[in-house]
Amino acid sequence: MRYVPLKDAKVGMRLAQDMYDSLGRTLIGVNARVTEYYLEKLKTYGFDGIYIQDEFSKDIQLEPIISPQLRREGLECIRNQDIDGCQKIAKKMVDEILGKGTISLDMTDLRSYDDYTYAHSVNVAVICCIIGIGFEMPSERLNQLVSAALLHDMGKTEISPEIINKPGRLTPEEFQEIKKHPALSYELIKQRWDLSAQVKNAVLFHHENVDGTGYPKGLKGEEQTLMTKILHVADVYDALTAKRPYKDPYSPCEASEYMMGGCGTLFDTETVLKLLECVPLYPKGTDVMLSDGRKGIIYDNSGAFNMRPLVKLYENGEIIDLTSGENLSVVVFGASDREKEVSESYEKERLKMLEEVKKYEESIASEQRKEG
Repeated sequence: MRYVPLKDAKVGMRLAQDMYDSLGRTLIGVNARVTEYYLEKLKTYGFDGIYIQDEFSKDIQLEPIISPQLRREGLECIRNQDIDGCQKIAKKMVDEILGKGTISLDMTDLRSYDDYTYAHSVNVAVICCIIGIGFEMPSERLNQLVSAALLHDMGKTEISPEIINKPGRLTPEEFQEIKKHPALSYELIKQRWDLSAQVKNAVLFHHENVDGTGYPKGLKGEEQTLMTKILHVADVYDALTAKRPYKDPYSPCEASEYMMGGCGTLFDTETVLKLLECVPLYPKGTDVMLSDGRKGIIYDNSGAFNMRPLVKLYENGEIIDLTSGENLSVVVFGASDREKEVSESYEKERLKMLEEVKKYEESIASEQRKEG
């Protein structure tokens, strides 16, 4: 199968997986042929792309890290503020992910605009579990970590949807409202005797930065639990790679660059490294252009050599390994045509997000020069 941005989808393509709405209901079933009606429907719901099956990509196998059924159950529990249900779903997610063996976030997430708050929490739970596995957490702690992730944004249901889904930059007043959601989430769970203090702590402090510039308390890294640091990293990574009404999604490569740039200031460095161990910069099934002008599709990733994938060329179907000697001069020029078409306004927005990190690094360098 392969991933096709919705703008490039054509009538007659055959879907490789089911498409769901925000209630977990099937919009279009697997194996269905794409029609004009379906394309319009998916566009209306805000989907960014689809997975299709065709002859060229038939040998590329992708499997969601959790089953669609479990994802739907998670969405329902979060939407209904079912705390007991979230704890049960957390255990199911941990068991299912541990049972996978090799773990990689290789599949591009497909979700619509209106299910962002709920789908985001499920995705963050998955990412948290994977990072926790990287830290060799026992299953009981993984259950707690994933529970915290499912619950971390539940307080957003208490904030006006107009603010949550505003298609543009928030005003200072609106941002202050958004900043209340960790405390609102905490209020929903603080009296629960069956939730550990670690879970409650992570929910309350998941927007804290390791340099003390986060909220609600401005805690520094040494004051934060590992669970809090993991939830913060997973939360930001998924937010970056999500499509929203006011922004295009970052590619995994762009998001990874941002996360690395924030190490030691926004994020705990070791936690980011654990994340990047399981995030292919170029997910399987996505189109790429190589530096020598050839076009292809990511066929597989070469373990630790995340920037040197196996690419299946469109021109002749040959599979080339960018880790091999004869291909060392060839690099992936762009993760997809979509990346090359990033608008000027989006690029300005992306650079603005990096300004605080750059300012911090410049201030540190200035202090070091003075001391020297």
